[in-house]
Amino acid sequence: MRDYLLILVLPLLLYAAMRRPYLSLSFWIWSALVPPYLWAFGGISTSVRWNFLFAVVTLASFAINKINKKPPDSAIFVLAVIFFVHATISSFLNTDNHPIVMMRYDTFWRTLLLFFFVAIVLRKKIHFEAMAWGVTLSFATLAMIDGAKFIASAGGHNIYGITPAFNDNNLSALAALMCIPIVIFLARQYQHNFYFRNGLYAVAFFNVMFVLGSNSRGAFLGLVIFCIAYWLKSKSKFRDGFFMSVGGVVALLILSDEWFNRMETIGSADEDSSFQGRLKSWKLAILMAMRHPFFGGGFDATFINIGNAHSLLLDWDSLSWIPSDTLNIGDPIFVAHSIYFQVLADHGFLGFLWYGLLFFITLRTLNRVAKTAQEFWQVNLAEMLRLSLFAFLSAGAALSSAYNDLIFAIVGMTAALSAVVENQIKEKEKLREDAMRRRAGIST
Repeated sequence: MRDYLLILVLPLLLYAAMRRPYLSLSFWIWSALVPPYLWAFGGISTSVRWNFLFAVVTLASFAINKINKKPPDSAIFVLAVIFFVHATISSFLNTDNHPIVMMRYDTFWRTLLLFFFVAIVLRKKIHFEAMAWGVTLSFATLAMIDGAKFIASAGGHNIYGITPAFNDNNLSALAALMCIPIVIFLARQYQHNFYFRNGLYAVAFFNVMFVLGSNSRGAFLGLVIFCIAYWLKSKSKFRDGFFMSVGGVVALLILSDEWFNRMETIGSADEDSSFQGRLKSWKLAILMAMRHPFFGGGFDATFINIGNAHSLLLDWDSLSWIPSDTLNIGDPIFVAHSIYFQVLADHGFLGFLWYGLLFFITLRTLNRVAKTAQEFWQVNLAEMLRLSLFAFLSAGAALSSAYNDLIFAIVGMTAALSAVVENQIKEKEKLREDAMRRRAGIST
C-alpha cells in the first residue's frame, strides 16, 4: 500500500519541485538522508532513483525559475569551493586506488552540489523551514520510530544502522543527534500551535531515546555536550532543565546495566580494546598524511586499500611516541573512527586545514548571526544550527562521517542565513542614511 502511495505522489512532488526550487532542495535532502524505498518495504518504488530525480529537477528548476542565482558573498562558500577543488585534485592524483577513491568521490561531489544549491537558493523563512521539514520527515521520523520502540520494549529493542548513509548504530546515533536541534527549530516556529509544537517536541524526545538506545559512546558524549550547550543558551532554564530531568528519569528506568557498564568504559578508554583499535586507525591516518602532506591518500584509500595499509606499517615506529598496541599485517582496520583523522588521511594536512577552517568559520558565522539577527526565526535557526554543528564536531571525533549530506546541508543553510541577515542589515543602514539625508536637506 505504501509502495503504491509513494508512486502516486511522486508526480505531484516533481511538479512542486519544478515550480519551487526550495521545495526541490527539501525533497533532495529528504530522499538523500532516507531513501524513500525504505518507507515502502519493497515494491515498484524501489526501482525509482528518487534522489537522482530530485537532484535533476533541482537543476532544471534553478535554471528556469526567476530567482537570484548569485552565490552568497561568504567565506563559508569560498572555503567550501576550495575544499571541493582540493578533494577533486586529491582524488584524481590517487589513480592507483581508482575504484575505491572515485566511488567515494562520486558521492562527495553530489553532496557538495547539494551544499552549493542550498547556499544559493534559500533566502526566505519558508525556504529554511522547508529544508527543516525535509530533515524532520526523513531521518528524524525514522529515528523517532525506533526510539519509540526502544521505550515500548523497556530498553529491549536493538538499534542498528537504519539507512545506507548511516549504516551502523554509531553513525545513526550521530545523525539523530544532529537532527534534534533542527526539529526543535521547527517546534519553536510553531510555538502557538499546540499540536505541531508538542508533536515536534515528541519527535525530538524520541530521537534522544534513539541516541541512548544506540549504545554509542561517542553519540552519548555528544548528547551530553548538546544538553549542556542547549541549557546554557536557554532563556527558560528552569523549564528546560525540568524536561531534561524527566528525560533522564525515563532513561534511567529503561537503560540496562550493560548500557551503564559500556558508558563507564569512557573513563578508562586507554584500557578498552575498541579505543585501542581507534588509536591504530588514527596513527595510520597520521602516517598517510605524513607521506602525502598536501593531498593525502584519497577517499578511504588508507584503510580499505590493503596495499596502502601494509606500506604504511613500515613507518609505524615513527609514531612510537603515541602509545598504542602494535598494528600487524593482517589485523583488521576498516575506518578512520574520526571525522578529523578521516579527512587527514584522505586529503592530507592541507585538506584538513581547509576542512577545519570551513567549520570554524561556520561556527563563528552562526555566533554572529545569533547576536545580530533582528527576527526571531533567524536567531532560532542560528542557535539550532549551532547545536547541530556542536553535536557533529563532538560526537564525530570518534566516528567516520566527515562528508555526510546533513552536515553540508547545515553548512549551506548557514551561508544562506548569513547572506539574508547581512542583506537586511545593509538595507536598514541604507534606509537610515537616506532618512538622515532627507532630514539634513529639510534643515538646510
